[in-house]
Amino acid sequence: MKKILLILLVLSVYLFCQEYINVEMLTGNKQDLISNIDKITFDGDNIVFTLKNGGGTTEQLDNIAQITFGSTVTGDQSLPVELTGFTALQKEKDINLYWETAAEVNNQGFDIERNHFASKGWEKIAFVAGEGNSSSPVSYTYCDKNVEKFGNLKYRLKQLDYDGTCEYSPEISIIMKEVIVPIRFTLQNNYPNPFNPTTKIAYEIATEGFVSMKIYNIEGRKIETMVEENQQPGRYELNFDGGSLSSGVYFCRLTSGNNIKIIKMLLVK
Repeated sequence: MKKILLILLVLSVYLFCQEYINVEMLTGNKQDLISNIDKITFDGDNIVFTLKNGGGTTEQLDNIAQITFGSTVTGDQSLPVELTGFTALQKEKDINLYWETAAEVNNQGFDIERNHFASKGWEKIAFVAGEGNSSSPVSYTYCDKNVEKFGNLKYRLKQLDYDGTCEYSPEISIIMKEVIVPIRFTLQNNYPNPFNPTTKIAYEIATEGFVSMKIYNIEGRKIETMVEENQQPGRYELNFDGGSLSSGVYFCRLTSGNNIKIIKMLLVK
């Protein structure tokens, strides 16, 4: 009886001024947010924890070593963020990622990692902040834009806690359907034109190969090298900054294999 009274006294003193309840048992540990708990009752030799969203758990009093409260969880615990779904859907050139958690404890957020046939491994492409602590489901989404040139893709989530620990989600794979590959080599007119001092330059290449893009002044002197590397088929867009240049006519020359395109750009300050 003294043990029962002691437990009830602890509950009454700390229940409303702490964030977590930690139940240390002989067979393991359990933790939960106090805000998730509707009531705690004593039933003979058992303690019943009833949750606000339904359900709960019943533990034998003799199996409980101690019950503590605090601002953090203690003891061993499984993944504090329960991931209930992770899917990927293609929308034209983009991949939309969707995932949901059933509950969250100390969730700083998610690193989104991607792997594709041209990469050397997993790469972080974005970070999505978590809810921290939540007793109800939380939905997340992220759009990975303009990935049609990659073809086959893999994604995974790296869930990060505030204490630095992390867990990886299962990997999901997607094969891009109706991948849009340009059928011709083209260099579009820059926009805006005239410009001051920046402008966008877009181009497409139909086959893999070495691509070079350079900017020249009206006298034929090279001003800047924008691209000089091997590239996959696809559409590309670059920003050109003429902030250090004087007003005048400039030329952009794009080459890929035996293909050459030139556009005229007018810088007006």
